[in-house]
Amino acid sequence: MPGYSRSEKPDHRTPITNYPLHMDKHHARHHLFILAFTATLLSLTGCAPHRLYHDEPHEYLQHLDIPHAATTADLAIIEFDDHGTFWDINQLNDTLDLIRQRNEEAERGVLVLVYTHGWKNNADPEQTDGDLTRFRAQLHRIAAEPGFQQPDNPDHLIGVYLGWRGATSLIPLHEQLTFWDRKHTAERLASYAMRETLISLVRTTKERPASKCIVSGHSMGGLIVGKTLGPALNTLMLASDDQGTQMLVDLVLLQNPALDALSTWELVEFLKRSNTTVELRTPSGESMPAPGPFIVSITSETDSATGVSYPLGQFVGNWNRAFRHDHTPPQPSQRYLATHAEGHVDYLVSHRARVENGEVVLEPVPGAYNDTPFWIIQVTPDISKDHGDIRNPRFGELVRKIYRLNRLYETDIQTWVFRNPGTPDPVSHR
Repeated sequence: MPGYSRSEKPDHRTPITNYPLHMDKHHARHHLFILAFTATLLSLTGCAPHRLYHDEPHEYLQHLDIPHAATTADLAIIEFDDHGTFWDINQLNDTLDLIRQRNEEAERGVLVLVYTHGWKNNADPEQTDGDLTRFRAQLHRIAAEPGFQQPDNPDHLIGVYLGWRGATSLIPLHEQLTFWDRKHTAERLASYAMRETLISLVRTTKERPASKCIVSGHSMGGLIVGKTLGPALNTLMLASDDQGTQMLVDLVLLQNPALDALSTWELVEFLKRSNTTVELRTPSGESMPAPGPFIVSITSETDSATGVSYPLGQFVGNWNRAFRHDHTPPQPSQRYLATHAEGHVDYLVSHRARVENGEVVLEPVPGAYNDTPFWIIQVTPDISKDHGDIRNPRFGELVRKIYRLNRLYETDIQTWVFRNPGTPDPVSHR
């Protein structure tokens, strides 16, 4: 090679002198081996196992003993592996049989609450501070609420917990680094088995018209629910005629969802193009405009997981993707929508909630682009202070306020949705 002899050729490998001076080459290799072995050992000993946690019927179907409550309750658990397939299809089949049985036994119908957890959680019954424990406690609270035990409300409660490996690490620092791996896993879960599960649960519940079904998801669970039910609702509406269609699910509730704003914008655009409206109907044929949404997303304005970490990771993940540049402000660009979570894009926010004089106040955003029945609500820290703060009593108060708008607990009220594509849209959204 011109310019220097073979003996003078520079070595571009990392020189051994980069290690502390007292280390010779043998000691450096020894220390590197120890570091690699330690890292491997930590990853093995600190890993949440990829396994089925509830393999017997008495484990995944649990009757809840709730003292001093007129309402009876059950907890069902359905688990999915990292590829979105069932660990045990019997969990779903037995849960559907349980819903049918309770539908026959109940005097006024059944309320089925379906919940999909998010990041850092799974279906481990030993995780005493996990979402499974908290969901069981929530069922106890709901069943004991005086407001739930009204003569026109369902008289049996079934909670269905959809478990997946949102937690892969037991080491706090390493756990923080699993966000994007688990997000990709959550996206895989929004597929055939999850769609079969959600639609089957809702349809089986509605075999008795008086029964109600509410589907919710937190964090990446919100992503799973949104990515699964969004296309299903779109298909259902496109297949409907001018008489409308009864909604299978009474409400879809997304809580601090890790859901990209581009997917949400596409659904909102469809609802606006279709001039979608929602009605409440009674068995006697009476109908009235629904004052509330049929999909609602609630995000804390101080949620750093979806507000800070999410766009940073999405920016890196989307850096080599092609995006259009023909948007007209104030509409955000495709890239911006793809790299931000829906609840942090002001353009999509339809409502805001705060606490005023000790009460939760929910108000529409004046002149909001999103004027559809898909409400995106941004809340203050006193309602939800961070990503995991969805058990906050103020958060619960807001959710109950939304339930009351469309009279979701009343067994003689059904939700219908209509498309009016020929009707001019009074709000320009281009």
